Amino acid sequence: DFATAKQKKDDLQNQFEVCSKRLVTAEKLINGLGGEKSRWEASSAKLGEQYDNLTGDVLISSGIIAYLGCFLAKYRNESVDSWISLMRENKVPSSSSFLLRSVIGEDVVIRQWVIDKLPNDQVSIDNALILSNSRRWPLMIDPQIQANKWIRNSKGDKLLVLRLSQNNYARKLEVGISQGLPVLIENVPEVLDPLLEPLLQKAKFKAGNMIMIRLGDSTVEYNEEFRLYITTKLPNPHYSPEICVQVTLLNFMVTPDGLQDQMLGILVAKEEPEVEKKRQNLIIESAQSKAQLKEIEDKILELLSNSKGNILDDEELITTLANSKVTSTRIEERVKEQEKTQALVQETRETYVPVSIRSSAMFFVVADLCKVEPMYQYSLEWFIDIFLLAIKTAEKPERNLQRRLTALQNQFIKLLYEKVCDSLFAKDKLMLSLLLTFKSMEVDHDLDQAEKSLLLVGGTTGAEVRPRPQAEWLSDVSWARISELEDLGKGPWPGFCDMFASHLDAWKEVFDSDDPVQAPWPGGFKDQMTPMQQALVLLAVRADATVQGLQNIIMAKLGADFLEPPPFNLEKVYSDSNNVTPLIFVLSSGADPMAELNRLAIKNNMFETKAAVSLGQGQGPKAEFAISEGKTAGNWVILQNCHLAVSWMPMLEKLVEELDPDAVAHTFRLWLSAMPSPHFPVSVLQNGMKMTVEPPKGLKSNLLRAYLSFEEEWFESAGNTDASRKAFRKMLFGLCFFHALIQERCNYGPLGWNIPYQFSEPDRQICVSQLKMFLEENAAIPYAALSYTASEANYGGRVTDAHDRITIANLITDYYCDDILKDGYKFSESGIYYAPKHQALSGYLDYIRSLPINQMPEAFGLHANANLSAAIKEGLGILATANSMLPKGGGGDGGAKTPDQILTELSTKFLTEVRPPFDTEWLVAKYPTDYNESMNTVVNQEALRFNKLLLRVRASLVDIGKAVKGLVIMGPDLDDVANGILLNKQPEFWKKVSYPSLKPMSSYVADLVARMNFFTDWMDNGHPANYWLSGFFFTQSFLTGQLQNFVTRP
Repeated sequence: DFATAKQKKDDLQNQFEVCSKRLVTAEKLINGLGGEKSRWEASSAKLGEQYDNLTGDVLISSGIIAYLGCFLAKYRNESVDSWISLMRENKVPSSSSFLLRSVIGEDVVIRQWVIDKLPNDQVSIDNALILSNSRRWPLMIDPQIQANKWIRNSKGDKLLVLRLSQNNYARKLEVGISQGLPVLIENVPEVLDPLLEPLLQKAKFKAGNMIMIRLGDSTVEYNEEFRLYITTKLPNPHYSPEICVQVTLLNFMVTPDGLQDQMLGILVAKEEPEVEKKRQNLIIESAQSKAQLKEIEDKILELLSNSKGNILDDEELITTLANSKVTSTRIEERVKEQEKTQALVQETRETYVPVSIRSSAMFFVVADLCKVEPMYQYSLEWFIDIFLLAIKTAEKPERNLQRRLTALQNQFIKLLYEKVCDSLFAKDKLMLSLLLTFKSMEVDHDLDQAEKSLLLVGGTTGAEVRPRPQAEWLSDVSWARISELEDLGKGPWPGFCDMFASHLDAWKEVFDSDDPVQAPWPGGFKDQMTPMQQALVLLAVRADATVQGLQNIIMAKLGADFLEPPPFNLEKVYSDSNNVTPLIFVLSSGADPMAELNRLAIKNNMFETKAAVSLGQGQGPKAEFAISEGKTAGNWVILQNCHLAVSWMPMLEKLVEELDPDAVAHTFRLWLSAMPSPHFPVSVLQNGMKMTVEPPKGLKSNLLRAYLSFEEEWFESAGNTDASRKAFRKMLFGLCFFHALIQERCNYGPLGWNIPYQFSEPDRQICVSQLKMFLEENAAIPYAALSYTASEANYGGRVTDAHDRITIANLITDYYCDDILKDGYKFSESGIYYAPKHQALSGYLDYIRSLPINQMPEAFGLHANANLSAAIKEGLGILATANSMLPKGGGGDGGAKTPDQILTELSTKFLTEVRPPFDTEWLVAKYPTDYNESMNTVVNQEALRFNKLLLRVRASLVDIGKAVKGLVIMGPDLDDVANGILLNKQPEFWKKVSYPSLKPMSSYVADLVARMNFFTDWMDNGHPANYWLSGFFFTQSFLTGQLQNFVTRP
């Protein structure tokens, strides 16, 4: 009927209007989501793949969070790779190229962390992800305070920064817990305050409606918003297992990638400030844009998922979508523009990458020096200051960027070498040059890792040795080194043993040569070799020339400047210092810097007001008062012998850290002196200016230091007549030469002096004063009086041996004599050393600088052969020290063996060679005690001594094999043996029960096997006709037994 038809018409009209409206809305929706299909489809596919791999990825992520935080990148990557392999073997789906940030990280959050000064490298980002996803509080190993800076920046003003040493730290910690604030406890030692234990265990409990925690004697309300962060500056701390299981241990040590990025930013900011400023702004803008884009995407998804009914009827949704689309399009365009600009900026930055790579690599050389001496500590800030100084002082050629980059590299490594040398003992300065050279070669990809490793272990690793040619001059050790050279298997080494054996006579000439480095080698072999390869041959054939071989490696890569450390200049150190940086004298035995420091104080009008405190029991309050007074009055404060006040060192650290450049008088200086000590505060060492106090190494350096200490005005005014002035300058040079000579003779053991003496600078200074006085007060030169005061009173006062007193009395007569006044008088047969003619101070310095770096023993009145043992000891010592600093294991090319492979191989080999202990019951039965044959008692006693050693050697070698497989724990003793195998060094664990020996591990085992063969032959076949005297464990027992046999003989 009509009503029904009308109703139907109205319904159709309404439906038409709704459809029309929905059509318009649908068009708006399509436009609002237009262009999103492909991106959302890609996101959907990616999410699907992540979902499929979720099980394995989450399992690996959990393992990283639980176990790998304390390890460096290499071990983390190896562990993750092995876990992925296990996943595949067990058919557990996981990502083939796993990244922790892809599984549990958010790009927007990570970008904000980087803006907050988190280093932009994979390890640091993974550390931050572990920290934010772990249930335990983090304890961060942070020697370069990178984590500290990140936490401070990311938490802002809310952060409470505490130290265990500060007053009322517990009360401030309670405030942080109760108010739900983030708390950073920085610079913790290896032993944590027991007060923190309930906090680390999160030992919370309920009291009524409140959550409480107990700290010491206090019960504190626990706010769930509270966060705790702990950092330590110790580079290699040893925390107890109890602490490790209560915290998440994270290693925030600087990584090569992170430091390279940091150095690049500094360099570009100085060289191209506009480019770096633009990059920093782009990072912030890009992070903000992408954060806004993600907010819009999240909002769209939320509206779509929460929409009820027909989505086309939701006006708010459609309007929001339209607005969001406009905003997101604008942001996307902005992001594209930013990415284009960033690509241009990055292109400019790439130019400076080579400098940043080389410079950042050098930091890891310097940072590892603390493994040699505990006082060799350097902070990242100190390192960056040197980098900034290099940028400031390097040559700036006009319009030649490549020359500028080269100048930057050269200036930086030169400054770094000079600054570090001031704080190193003489024995370690050439080793520093060698390590800088190796690192430079590594950066330039021209370092053969296998050759380097063989050189550093002293040329022997314990591998099988080929049959030795019959030549008396060729020792077993030399041939073992030659044999190992052929095992390198590439370059000049294939067939090297055969070539050597076929040219024995020619090689003997090299062996006998006074200068094997310059002598011709058979077949022009030397010309075909790199300096590294030449050094390996010298180590094998003439070990006493090893140092020269190392010097050639350094000179070829870095230049001659790195062979001669700059002379120490206290005035320059003082001029470079400021009022808040401590100046630290690192002392050697018998050294005292006070005389030199007093002269500097007089020169700067600080002598009368300086305060000196010799630390020891009860001297802490005096030192604190002196520092307090000095800061206000601007005086110098000198704290001597800090190593004797171990318990006061934390207070010293606190006082140094409280020094504020704006609150401390600008003339204030804090001088510290200490012997090397592991208890000296690391933060003070890292940020202080360190200077070693010891005699310079080498005749040339010794003379140079003496003449640089003379004031030109004083030098010119010495002597009251022309004759006395000429005599003074001639005899002064002779005296300084004598001072250097008697110090250098100490390096030759008993050939130099029967007893080693600590001759010092004050000895020379008093002799110089007496020389000046005697010449000015006497018309004729009183040689006898001068000789007596020098050899008997000043230097002789230290000499206790009668023969040494005769020696020193004779030595002085070569320099305090009439002949020295003649220009033709020579100090040595070669004529290289003599007293230069009468001239200005600069002339003497020029002559000294022209002297050879490596002096010959003739300069000290010794035969050329005296140099052999000293030179061998020095060369092998440098190599052993350098080797101890490097990562253990192969570390070479793709085919290099891992540490575990080396340990397994060599421990098995040594175990096969070393026989089981002797059967003492059988031995006593065969060789019973007989008063007519003392050798029976000797062989039984030797068997008991060797059995103790054999048991320890074999047991530790068996345990090494088990430890590699994870069957036993690698304790301290076993770790010592493992290091010994990897470094080819005799373990201390074996030395405790061993006969005296200085041999490396491989030679030691071979020697032990030879001794065992000797005694096995004796036990099986009866007393030998000839005894191997040095083969006995305790030689004195054999000699005593022979004497007893002699006196009981009828």
